[in-house]
This record gives sequence, C-alpha cells and structure tokens, in this order.
Amino acid sequence: MKSVRKLIAGILTVAMVLTLIPGVAGIKETQAAETTVITAPGNNSLVAAGYIRIAWKETGGSVKKYEVYIDGIKVGETTGTEYEYYTTKVKKFSLYINTRYTDGSSSKSKESVFFVTKKGLAVNDTMGRNLSPLEMNMGWYYTWGRTAFSYTTYKNAEFVPMQWGAGNEAANINTAVQQGYRYFLGYNEPDMGGDVGGSNMTVQTALNNWPQLSGKNIHLGSPAPALCPAWSNGSWFRSFMDGVDQNTFEFIPLHCYYGTYGGADAANTFLREVVDGTWNMYHKKIWVTEFAISGWGYSNEYGRTKVKEFMETVIQGLNERDYVERYSWFSFNTTDEANGASALWTNSTGVLTELGEIYVNEGNPEGYDYNNLPQPEYKTTIKNKNGILAGSTTINNVSCEDYAAKSGVSATASSTEGNNKADLVLDDNIKSRWESKQGKDPQYIILDLGEVRKIKQVNIVWEGASAATYTIDISTDGTKYETVATVISDQGERWDIVEFAQMKSARYIRIYGTSRTTQYGYSIWDMAVYGTENQIVDQTTTKKQTTKKQNSTTKKQEVTTQRVVTTTSKEVTTLQELTTSLEEKEVSSTTTGTTKASVNKKKTEVKKPKRVVIKKATKKKNSKKAKIVLKKLKNVKGYQIRYCDNKKFQGYEQKTIKKKSVKITLKGLMKRTTYYVKVRAYNKVNGTKKYGKWSKKIKIQMRRKK
Repeated sequence: MKSVRKLIAGILTVAMVLTLIPGVAGIKETQAAETTVITAPGNNSLVAAGYIRIAWKETGGSVKKYEVYIDGIKVGETTGTEYEYYTTKVKKFSLYINTRYTDGSSSKSKESVFFVTKKGLAVNDTMGRNLSPLEMNMGWYYTWGRTAFSYTTYKNAEFVPMQWGAGNEAANINTAVQQGYRYFLGYNEPDMGGDVGGSNMTVQTALNNWPQLSGKNIHLGSPAPALCPAWSNGSWFRSFMDGVDQNTFEFIPLHCYYGTYGGADAANTFLREVVDGTWNMYHKKIWVTEFAISGWGYSNEYGRTKVKEFMETVIQGLNERDYVERYSWFSFNTTDEANGASALWTNSTGVLTELGEIYVNEGNPEGYDYNNLPQPEYKTTIKNKNGILAGSTTINNVSCEDYAAKSGVSATASSTEGNNKADLVLDDNIKSRWESKQGKDPQYIILDLGEVRKIKQVNIVWEGASAATYTIDISTDGTKYETVATVISDQGERWDIVEFAQMKSARYIRIYGTSRTTQYGYSIWDMAVYGTENQIVDQTTTKKQTTKKQNSTTKKQEVTTQRVVTTTSKEVTTLQELTTSLEEKEVSSTTTGTTKASVNKKKTEVKKPKRVVIKKATKKKNSKKAKIVLKKLKNVKGYQIRYCDNKKFQGYEQKTIKKKSVKITLKGLMKRTTYYVKVRAYNKVNGTKKYGKWSKKIKIQMRRKK
C-alpha cells in the first residue's frame, strides 16, 4: 500500500514539473512581453475605404508569423510586417497583431482603432489650397494630376494620382508605384473634347495604350467616362469594355452632373440608374469621382435647398452600397452664377457653405472625432493679400498684437537687390519690399523684436518672386536657432499664415529660403509677428462632434409649387454640355419632375447670339488687371466671362457683365500666373437667357516687372 502511495506521489510530482515546461500538450502557452507596435493606420485615424495598409514594427525575438485581428476576428496572417485589409464599411474598427515566435511564445500588440470613410475631395490648386482634408473628415483626395499637394494640411491625407490623357503611361504609373501610392486613376473623360475638360481619346487609342498601365503593383481604375455606360449615349465606355481585358483594372470611376434636378428623387435616380446600373453591367467596384447638380447659381435659394436634399440622400445611399468604394463631390465656386448652388466652399477662403457642412458632417463613421488625433505643431494657411497686414488679429477669441509693428524692431538679411533693403518689410508700405540677390540659394531675412516675446502666428506677404520652400526659425539670443515650421508652396504672390499650436518664445524670427518660385530672388512686401501674454490663446475650442449617424430613412422631398427642370429624359449628358446649355436662368414650370437632357423652351423664342470673337487682351507689367476687347455683336444683352489658371477650366472663376460694352476688365489676378479666358454672349427675353457659343480660349500671362 505504501508503495502505491509512493507511486502516486511520484506521478503527481512529475505532473507538477511538466506544467512548468512550455509546449507540452494541454499546457497554457507562455505570453511574451509586448514587442509588436502598430505603425499604420495611426490610432484614432481616418482612412479611405478599399484596400487599407496595416503595418507594424517588431522589437522582439525570432518571429514565426504575425496574425492580424480586426474587431477581434483573425482576418489573415503573414511573415512580413505589412498586411492589406479590404473593407467598404463606413465604421470604427479595432486592430491588434498577435505575434507568434519560434520558441512557442506569443505577444499581443496594444490594440488600436481606426475609422473608415468613403468621402474624398476632387480639387485642383485653386479649389483646394485653403482646405484641410482631415479636418473635413475626408479620407482621400485627387487633383486630376500625378503630384500630391505640398500644403501641410494635406500631409496625412491619401493622394490618388491620375493618368489624365494619353502619353508616358508606363513611366507615370511606374513612378506612382515607386512613390508608394496604392491607387491609380485611368484617363479622365476620354469621351469628351479637350476644350471642355476631357482627354479626347478614341476608344482604339485607349485600348492600344492600356497595356502600359496594367499589370503593375497598384490598384488601377478604368477610364472615367463623362457619359455613364448605363445611358444610351454612353457608347464610348461600352466599346472600351468590349475590347479591353477587364481583369486589368479593379474599379470604375463615374462622373455625373444632373441639370437643375435635385432633391431626394434625383438622388435616388442617380443611385439607381448611374451607380447600380453600372454595377449591374460589369460587377466592378464603383468610385464616383465627379458628381454635382449644375444649372443653379449660388444665389438661387430654391436650388441650394434641392441640392442639400440631394446630398443628404446620396451620402446615405453611397455608404450603404458595399460595391461603392469611394466618392468625391465636385465643388463649383460660390461665385459661379450658373452652378454655385453645388459649392461646398468658397475657393478664395475655404469657408464652408451649408452644403459643405452637410458633406463634411454627414455619413461619417460613428465615434470619429478629428480632435482625438495628435494635432500638428503648426498649421499653414495660404491666401491672397493686396494690402498691409493689420496691427492686431484675433486667434481663438484672444486679441494678438503685431510685435513687428512696435518701435525698436529691426530687420537684417543675407543679401539685398538694389535698394530693396530688409527694413522695407517693416515700413507699412505695400509698394516697397525686401528682395534678396537674384538666383541665389539659400537666403534669409531676420526680424529682431528687441526682446523675447510670446509668438503665436507669423504672417508673410510675398511678392511674385516668393519662396517655394522655406523654414521659420526662432532664437532667443540670435545665435542658436530652432526650426519651428517648414512651408512649401509653388504659388507665387501670396499671403502665408503660419500659426503655432503652442506659443513660442523668441526674440529673433528668421525666414530661411532654400528654393524659389522664380529665377529672381526672394521678395517680401510685408511681415507681421502676432502674439500675446494671454495663455488662453493656446486653448483651442473643442471642435463640434461631426459624426452624425446616417439616417435610417430617406428624407422626404419638400413639397413646393415651384419646380425647376431643365432635362427631358432620364439621361443627363455631361457637365460640359450642361455648362453650355443648362447655365441659363431657371424657368418656373409645371412638369412631371423627371430628369431631362435639354432646356425647356418658353413660347417666346429667344434668338441665340453669335459666337464671340476676342480681338485682343492687354495687361500692364506688375499689375493684377487684364483688359479684354471683344468684337462688337448685335442684339446682345451682356457677356459671361470664364477664366482659370488651367486650360481645362477646372475650378474656374466666372463673372457676368450685364452691358453691351466690348471692353472687359478682369481684376485681382495673380502675378506670375498664366490664365485661360473664354467669353460668350447672351440675350434675354421674359427672364430667359439664351447663350451663344463660347469664344476660342485665349492665354494671358501675368508677368512681373523685372
């Protein structure tokens, strides 16, 4: 009996020893210390839907594999330190990495969260320079080009490059791959002519060139047609799809501009006929890269109301569709008298309209708040400025004075050109300036405030010969400098506002230029250094929560006796056709409310004016004005002028002259900028405008005086 007891005791002893040995079946695995750190997406960050890059770094021992967990569920594993996760769900996600080591132990990373959105921005430089995508709850942006913006506000937003037209396809997409971009957009509106914003390609040219874009390590989109393939007139894209290997691209970008057809009814028509219609034809993921309502000016209250109704419904519908990856509204400018009701912001200021507030605040992932992200140490805003800077400014409801305007302040520089000395930035004269030696880098100017001050904001009004890249450096003793901001901009004449999240202590402010926008030197009209002793200025007001839940039901269309319709079938042509035929004043009528493709005519026939001919355009050196002389036409009530800094007229400015004068003056133009201008005439009878054809576009180069 004793021997049996000894045997049992021995067995128990062995069992106790075995429990201390890792790797024995049925024994709990050893949990190693946390050594895996998630680096992307950032915690609490907002990312664009589709393929999302998850990355981490490892500081532990020999790794066998990594397991990726999303919302507590294992979604994949890899031996590398990156993983690509796909989703089109607009929501909050939790993430952690479980690392398994070769010795049998494991380590779980700290859990992080990220939020997914489909919303993005379609902007060129004129449209987007005063925006901050992340503050607007946008996950991505594109510019119709291949180069991302250098503005600091765009630094952490995903950029998607585009092959706009034919030429250098292989080199361009290879560069995008090398630069680490995840997506690439195909040809822009190849079914439209170059004079109206399209890349103007035949189907055969696109098919011949397409192999240069395919087969790369990047997610490729098809050409973006102006005419939806689900419409009867969308034959270009249908022919392209018939001839291309459809496995060479992953998604289809769509464009759509309804003419004076808004509200929930129009939104549902768009979702059903354009989005669902294209998906049902090809079963390819959908991006909507341009869409808006044309034909209503910003001053048209009825039009603005209907566009807001459209927006509220369409955001919900696009977010609900799993096969829709991303979308971006086309924001006309508030100054656009024909289409401004679809403006999300004013280009010159970046201030949101009511429609913009809806686009920014609706349809965001629940729980997301931009203020939970690590905030940048400074922000840069770039504007236009024609006068002297103010002696004070208000920041976060605190008045800040311009220390550079006080007595005893002096300026020195690395060099000067002629009589353009450094202290001229302090003389309160907008016609005098500091200019460095021409063609020399680097160059700098230093302000000595006379004593150490608390600095909140630095303002610089640049002449056309500005810095493409410069740093703001500060010092308390004039010997040791600290770089507190870096500014990059290819805009010439401009007003830079650099605001620090926390005030800086400095006596010396150095503007250190390392590259120029011109072949000349660095040239500054005016400078201001704003600050205060009031520490409250650093306490920013918490931004209003902008993560409203999506409506569970579609908002009902407002009942109104006014019905403005400019289309006659359930097909809409293109933005370009609409802006030549639908930019006429709204016509009140009683209709069935279906979409149409041509403007309803009144019984009173209005004779269309002849095509305008621009005889000449003149401008003075060192001036912001240009004068245009037209060939005189008969039976004309006025002219509409459109001008822009790119030949495709994307993000254009527009004005209407309600007189018969053949001399037109454009004001407020930027120096060192090339403008493209076109003009058309109109007649008006009983409140109805009839436009003639656009003139041939001309080019005006605003040059500075050497």
